[in-house]
Amino acid sequence: MKNLILITAAIFSLNVSALASNIGEGEIKVIESSRVTVLLDNEAQKDFILFSDFNTEEEKVEFIFESTVSMIQVYNMDGEMEMMVPVGTKNVSLGLSLFNSGNYRMGFIVDGFDEIQFTNLSVR
Repeated sequence: MKNLILITAAIFSLNVSALASNIGEGEIKVIESSRVTVLLDNEAQKDFILFSDFNTEEEKVEFIFESTVSMIQVYNMDGEMEMMVPVGTKNVSLGLSLFNSGNYRMGFIVDGFDEIQFTNLSVR
């Protein structure tokens, strides 16, 4: 009986920890370099970004999305829109020349998603 209780407790704790790790809360770094950092708000957003990188030679933040991105909206940290860029592709490349040093919220309007998908961009 003691072994049965220990086994049941062990299985229960493994299931709880596995479920807790899939909740996806907290920010996730998808790009980190000496010039930029890009963070997702939660792990569930990984579904729409297949690839992300910082091209150091051209100083560009590059993304490949699962679906077409129709529009990118960039906000400063006060919530004011800095720019809106029509895209219409799965491959997105944003040059750092578009940004001053600081923190930004980038909103991607992605086909197949009802809500704008936001990421945080920090430019140094």
